[in-house]
Amino acid sequence: MATIGLGGPVGFSFATTGFCSAILVARVWEYVSLEAYLRCGLSCPIRSSELLQLHHFYYGLALLSVATNILAVTKRQRVRWDAALIIGIGAGLCVDEAGLLLLRVPYNDLFSILLLALFGVAVFGGTANAAFRDGTREFRILDRADILTVLSILLGMAGVLYLDRPLITIVEIAGGASWAFAFVLVTLFGRKHFLRVWTGPG
Repeated sequence: MATIGLGGPVGFSFATTGFCSAILVARVWEYVSLEAYLRCGLSCPIRSSELLQLHHFYYGLALLSVATNILAVTKRQRVRWDAALIIGIGAGLCVDEAGLLLLRVPYNDLFSILLLALFGVAVFGGTANAAFRDGTREFRILDRADILTVLSILLGMAGVLYLDRPLITIVEIAGGASWAFAFVLVTLFGRKHFLRVWTGPG
């Protein structure tokens, strides 16, 4: 089952991790933006880039499109795992704003939160089902390079908080530190992981 779907239990667990992490970052971004603008009022600076004003729903769609195309053409196990992580991130970004953009309900409305919970339960259920169906032996294939590369990707995603304007000092520090740690991890462990992804047997 590792060569179809999300790549087995590891792929589902990566998708779950990406989904939850994306929602966390998106919610923190929105909360920080609101708090910052409440503090500075009319004196708030305008974001320098229109790209930063796009709804993260559309970034999620782009990630889903890329990762789905990768899944459609590859049978390599680790490639499918990485694509599953990206699918989880993309799905999290899309579902987080689905209520706002598709159903026209407020971002923090109870229905929007319920939608997140339902999708979260479905993703967790898929992970549990894959683990019971295929067993957990697949997790033994993972090593430190795989796990820390995934962590570097998630930290890199968290680092986008640094781009929010106006900045709150603690968020600026957290975003910059996330990017710094992501760079260190991908430099130390990413090379081994990605070489194995593209040239290894699985």
